[in-house]
Amino acid sequence: MFGDHAAYIVPAYAASAVVIVALIIWLRLQFSSRNKELAKLEQSGIKRRADQSTKGNSI
Repeated sequence: MFGDHAAYIVPAYAASAVVIVALIIWLRLQFSSRNKELAKLEQSGIKRRADQSTKGNSI
């Protein structure tokens, strides 16, 4: 399939796939962690700055 270069191409594809999957997993974990952190902050009474600035500003 890859000819003489298969010994280099297959591991390169495998390494790329592992890195991409690891990045996707890491991003999903960070996303859920940040959402939980935001929920805790909002539950304790701290609001987002964007929510406060959009309510009073009607340009």
